[in-house]
Amino acid sequence: MTTRRDIMKSALLAAGGAAVPTAASSVAAKRGASWRRGPDNRRVADLGDGTYLNPVLSGDYADPTVLRDGDEYFMTNTSHDANPGIVILRSPDLVNWSPVGPVLFKPIGTVWAMDLIKHNGRYFIYIPAFPSGAQSIMVMHADRIEGPWSEPIDLHIPRIDPGHVVGEDGKRYLFVNSGGRVRLTDDVLATDAPSSKVPTSCGATRKIGSSKCSRRKDPSSSVTTGTSI
Repeated sequence: MTTRRDIMKSALLAAGGAAVPTAASSVAAKRGASWRRGPDNRRVADLGDGTYLNPVLSGDYADPTVLRDGDEYFMTNTSHDANPGIVILRSPDLVNWSPVGPVLFKPIGTVWAMDLIKHNGRYFIYIPAFPSGAQSIMVMHADRIEGPWSEPIDLHIPRIDPGHVVGEDGKRYLFVNSGGRVRLTDDVLATDAPSSKVPTSCGATRKIGSSKCSRRKDPSSSVTTGTSI
């Protein structure tokens, strides 16, 4: 089964290309390289000779979301109940990271598994949270990655794991857990239609929580159609 972490790993490798010499890490480890230390005594992954050691960041960086913007990369990750929270990091090469700063200064409950994107020159973060004691996806936006960032806007989507995509119709969507999707307005700051389910490859709409499709004969025609189970 392909997990979200597998997808993220593949995406990072594709986005980083030659900027992240994945083989170099094992080369460094074989020759017994040790961690360097930064001014704050944190481990430094970059060995200064074109090689690096994994993990490139020390500490808890669960559910990372990475945005490539020109020659730079930006990342944020699950910040749970921290306030200030949602710290953004900047990197030129996916190895050396430095903090830009936190963007969330308002308690909205537990925050995790976000999606950081850029659209029409503006930055957006889609945030699963508990703004009023109930699960909902929120969004924040800024003209510059350094901020200032807007207050969180509640999209009233009671789901998690948002992923911003562009549909074949040119519209913007959030794909969410359990095979759901929600169409967004053109400014991507509100929903534009009720939540729907993503059609499966067998022509059916998959039942939430199920990854299987069955085949049945449509009694009104000679066409075999898909149905969720």
